[in-house]
Formats: sequence, C-alpha cells, structure tokens
Amino acid sequence: MAKAKTTIKKITQNAWECTKIFKTGEIEKRIVKDPIDIWSIGNTGVRNPWRIPGGYKVYVESNQVGKIRTAQEQKLFKEKLLLAGEIGGDPKKDADASITRKYRLMFNKYGFAYPEVLKKDGFSQKEIGKIDDITPAGWAFYHANTIQAQQECFLRGLVVQMEPLGERETYSPLRWVLKIMFDLFERTGDYKINYIEFAVCVQTSSPKYELETVVNKILEIRGRRKKYINKKKFDRDLIHNAWKHYFILSSTTSEFKIFKCKWNFKAIWKRNNCNAGI
Repeated sequence: MAKAKTTIKKITQNAWECTKIFKTGEIEKRIVKDPIDIWSIGNTGVRNPWRIPGGYKVYVESNQVGKIRTAQEQKLFKEKLLLAGEIGGDPKKDADASITRKYRLMFNKYGFAYPEVLKKDGFSQKEIGKIDDITPAGWAFYHANTIQAQQECFLRGLVVQMEPLGERETYSPLRWVLKIMFDLFERTGDYKINYIEFAVCVQTSSPKYELETVVNKILEIRGRRKKYINKKKFDRDLIHNAWKHYFILSSTTSEFKIFKCKWNFKAIWKRNNCNAGI
C-alpha cells in the first residue's frame, strides 16, 4: 500500500471524517464515530531494553548531563554511545542523531532525568529540577547492578501517572492494566488477558471508562468466542470492528499487527522475565 497523508475533520458531535490521500492520487474517505485512542507502555523508540542501562551509564558519566537538546549536542552524545559500544551500525547513517532523542525520551519518560516543563503543565521547571538533570530515580537506576534492581527501577517508572487523561489529569497505563487484571481475578479466579482482549478492550480503554464495563466486555467476548467455530475469523472481525472507531489505521493485515502491538510492552516484559499471559 502506497504512503498516504491522513486528515481528520469533525462533522458532528460524535463523528469525524477521516480522509487518506495517497501519493498515487487515490483518495479514501470514511466516517469514524465514537473514536477510540490507543495508549502505549514504555514505548520510547529504544527497542532493545538491554541497551538502556549501558546508554544511561554513558549519559551519567559524560559531560553532557542536561546538554542533549541541540543538534550538535545530540551528535556528540551519539558519538559517545558509539565509542562505548552501546550502539553499532554505520556512523554515517542517522545523520541527525535521532538515537540521542530516543534515549532522552526514555530517560524522561521513566523518570531517570527531569523532563522539560511546558506552560500547560501548570508548574515551573524550578519546582521539579533542571531539565534533563539526573533524578533520584535516575541515581537508583545508575547504581542498580543486578537485573532485579533494574527491574524495580523500570516498574517504578511505569507506575507513575504520566499519560494525559484530560487537561489536568494523568494516569498510568500499567496501573490501569493491573486494575483490570485484579478485577478479572476476583470474578474468574484468573488474571490472564489474551492478545485479542488486550487489543480491543484494554489498550483502547482508560480510567475514563468504568472498570466494570471494560471487564464485562472481556467476559462477553470470551463467551461469544467459545461458541464460534472459526475463531480466527471471530478475532479478525473483532479487530475490524474496533478499527472502525480508530482514526489512523487501515484494515490491512500488516496494520492490524501495528494496532495489536502498539506498545513496547513485550520487550519490557522479556526483560522482567514475565510470562506472555497478557
């Protein structure tokens, strides 16, 4: 499928017109009603979690703490990562040092370095700390010399309420997932959430939804799926029906996979020696 530009226009109180304009000139339009959103957990662009501790060590021990924002600073830090053996590949590639921005996002998102405070946040940079400076959580991560200690730092970062829920509200997707799992356990005796349930019920919901409603939907899907002979078709139909309420994706198979996997959770859980129950 050729690349396309997507535009979204609100046409009624609860409906939007989603238009995709392909480079070929082809135009695809559809109406999205009651749109859903998809959150991510730990998705920073640093795909290999084993690179994170080493990259952070390079940062802390460098003369660039708090100095990785400008184009020149980003290139310098990339060179430090290369020299330390934390990243590989052709040095001529990634000329704008996007890898540095990915590391910086990771440091900020997990609370290992102070993020940039914006006007809309309602507080000042001075109230939390100098931009990109090392936080207490960051020092704990730096000194964590076992996998278990590093896991503790990652999990503490993930439970912090960082995802926007409204103008003044935030939440932790991990906490939301755990609330759903605990409620499922109380009602079924099992914490497990399968792949499809996660995609169409969990990752497309948030604390804006009633917990009971989300868990009821999971149990209702399980009941219907048991009676369905062609379970693969049942799963495809569930994904397609969810896609009807999502702005960006098309219904191609490859993009279904993105829809179902739009989080870096698998890598985090592999690092934490977790089972694939969710």
